[in-house]
Amino acid sequence: MASAFTDDGRPSPVVGALGAIALLVLIAGVVLVFQRAGDETPLTVATGGTGKIVFTSDRGDDLDVYSVSPDGTGRAQLTDSRSDDQTPAWSPDGTKIAFESNRDGNWEIYVMNADGTNQVRLTDNPETDVFPRWVPDGGRIVFSSARNRNFDIFIMHADGKNQQPLTREASSDTAPAFSPDGSKVVYQSLREGNEDIFVMNVDGTNQTRLTEDPAQDWLPVWSPDGTKIAFQRARADGNSFDIWVMDANGSSERQVTRTKDSAVAPTWSPDSTKLAFSSYRGGGIRVLVTNLDGTGLAQITGGSGYNSYIPDWQRDRSLAPPTTTTTTAPPAPPTTRRPTTRR
Repeated sequence: MASAFTDDGRPSPVVGALGAIALLVLIAGVVLVFQRAGDETPLTVATGGTGKIVFTSDRGDDLDVYSVSPDGTGRAQLTDSRSDDQTPAWSPDGTKIAFESNRDGNWEIYVMNADGTNQVRLTDNPETDVFPRWVPDGGRIVFSSARNRNFDIFIMHADGKNQQPLTREASSDTAPAFSPDGSKVVYQSLREGNEDIFVMNVDGTNQTRLTEDPAQDWLPVWSPDGTKIAFQRARADGNSFDIWVMDANGSSERQVTRTKDSAVAPTWSPDSTKLAFSSYRGGGIRVLVTNLDGTGLAQITGGSGYNSYIPDWQRDRSLAPPTTTTTTAPPAPPTTRRPTTRR
């Protein structure tokens, strides 16, 4: 796996081009390769959809957080810190956005209002803290942290207090995301020698492997209706990806995208019928949207020479299943037994 950091310890979200074939992007402590196959096929502009989509873009001199409607209209810049702000995540009620930033010299977790005001730092650790995602009741946030010499999954209160590890593995656990009812966390792990998708209880117990494919499986995200998990899987070349979907128990894996260029970082529409994701198209990385069967591919973001990464689609709470009430007590110590293989 490519290193996620420069020699001075700084993650570099866009570390440049590999000739004319790829861009490297840091997400959740690992480097993604955006394969550029030269697909310039025009796409229709997305129409309809509810909620807003937040994403990271290099439209300015650095990476900032933006929001946009699902039809590509109403784009707004939310951060402008003269540093890199990325990996935004909507709070369940749509009033706040968590994100990661290196504005204070180290990658930390921040939160702001949905309009970009009141930006507040939540973590303050000399090691890297990245990829925040909210507990469905809005009371806590999970994130990836390298404070234990490798990336583990941590959880904290939404105000940054009571930061506790959920995993303590010798290999990296990254990219956490909650089930809609708040009872489980899905994440990617290198513990079996390959990046696979795992799931655990909210207290860190019952860590179970969901995928067991020779290819790398990254960036899982639960559907709002709780029935499916989307993720990206590496192609045979090992350097590009497609979006896949499986049932929430790890069964019935099926491929969604079949684009020439990499398709990465999926996020669900509020009604669980579509997926937005990032892919290289027409001179830059765009946010695209597709139906679950791969049809209806359309473009949400554009702009020649600009890139748009890591979208997160605002939820519609009226469509979400009831959440499990979470307590403010520290999580139980993670299980020490080996993960149970589902297959």
